[in-house]
Amino acid sequence: MGPPIEVREATEADQETVLRFHRNLYQSHRDEVVPTDVLPLIEYRDYKQVVEDDVKVLLADRNSHIFVAESEGVPVGYITGRTTDEPHRVLARRGVVEDWYVARAHRGQGIGAALLRKIEERFRSVGCEVIESGTWSSNEGARKVHDAFGFEEIRVTYRKRL
Repeated sequence: MGPPIEVREATEADQETVLRFHRNLYQSHRDEVVPTDVLPLIEYRDYKQVVEDDVKVLLADRNSHIFVAESEGVPVGYITGRTTDEPHRVLARRGVVEDWYVARAHRGQGIGAALLRKIEERFRSVGCEVIESGTWSSNEGARKVHDAFGFEEIRVTYRKRL
């Protein structure tokens, strides 16, 4: 068991940390879990700008929730999510996990689980009735964690280049 983990809400002061984790998630980690033949179907034109804009929007949006995990005061992971309302659904208020990343050297220590528990608590506290999350179909580690936390796979997305 490693050192104790603290999970706290991100602030504007965490922008660079969140940006670093966001880049790692959407580039190096993505490249580890997504087959190379799929990468051309998901690439961005200006990746750097897209990631920077995404983080700015996340930090400013009152419906977004961002938590950072720290080990001995050092950020080691993050999770982001947002709340949405769909009045036409029976379970109308949803919490959607959007980004979830733990630095490689800190994986397998329960940090990802601590982050997920924290965002689940937040979603419950703001009246969400259901939580949803997505991952790459080839990300076996994330699929196992989702299963362990009681998530059910309900949708598969297909994409084809024309």
